[in-house]
Amino acid sequence: MFKVVRTFDFPGALEIEKEIFGDQLEIKEIPSYTEDDLIKNCKDADAVICEYEPFTKRVIDALPNLKLIAFGTIGFNYADVDYAKSKNIAVSHVSKYCIKEVADYTMAMILMLNRRISSFHHQVKKERVWKFDTFPNTRRLEEQTIGLLGFGNIPRLVVERLKPFGSKVIAYDPFIDKREVKERYHVDLVSFDKVLAESDILSIHLPVNNDTYQIINDQSIAKMKDQVIFINSARGQLIDESAIVRAIDSGKMQYYAADVLTEENPDLHTHAFMEYENIILTPHIAFYSQEAIREASIESATNVKNFFEGNYKKAQIVNGVYV
Repeated sequence: MFKVVRTFDFPGALEIEKEIFGDQLEIKEIPSYTEDDLIKNCKDADAVICEYEPFTKRVIDALPNLKLIAFGTIGFNYADVDYAKSKNIAVSHVSKYCIKEVADYTMAMILMLNRRISSFHHQVKKERVWKFDTFPNTRRLEEQTIGLLGFGNIPRLVVERLKPFGSKVIAYDPFIDKREVKERYHVDLVSFDKVLAESDILSIHLPVNNDTYQIINDQSIAKMKDQVIFINSARGQLIDESAIVRAIDSGKMQYYAADVLTEENPDLHTHAFMEYENIILTPHIAFYSQEAIREASIESATNVKNFFEGNYKKAQIVNGVYV
């Protein structure tokens, strides 16, 4: 019998997995947060269902039976995907879960920051000031350009949510057909630099890889409009956090809103972002709803089941193994 280890705790997941696997696969839930934990707890595993655990070269080499690293998340950057491929180990992810939640989060941030709600709240509750014109440059949303970096499932839902507001939307995604996007979503796909230069509000929805790591840095920020609003609900590793601080200090960036930081478990006592009222932080909750948690468990377990049944095309494999 194939053995599967889920390396993180997820409420209700074990019951769902057992129902999907039946008698075909053995599933154990063993939270494992470090390389040593993974090596110890997954030594006999044929597959793992993981989240943010470090499946590095060292870990992969120490797991002789491993055939599948199945992420229960959309992102899969916490595994050495290329090295796994060289060892003929498949890496899969889930692509549909939580896309509505993250699109809602992005839309909520656009509305909150455009209307300066968090800043006015701070002004009233902390400074005890009742004043309407603190931000004289406030503009109607429909008069602004929204830029989307990446145009996969989530930003497409963001476009649907933006429709009633009448804003112009442009996007960057070199892997998407321009004509289809224009005809179906009425969104112009343009260059990365053009999105940076023309957007009043930017939202990033890219995966992390060698090409996108810290793609938002001093050089790319310099190409943005002054007083830009920037939203990151994707991955912290897409951002050079020190460059964000410099952009906020200089006034180049009006707000930075992030659901993710470079470290998945940051030290909130020392992180530089904690000192800034116009850096809005949430603790990686954009994905969260009761419905999304259930969907993630079903989708990741179904990927594992499809893999071991030989239905590789349905297993959402991202590194080309067995595809």
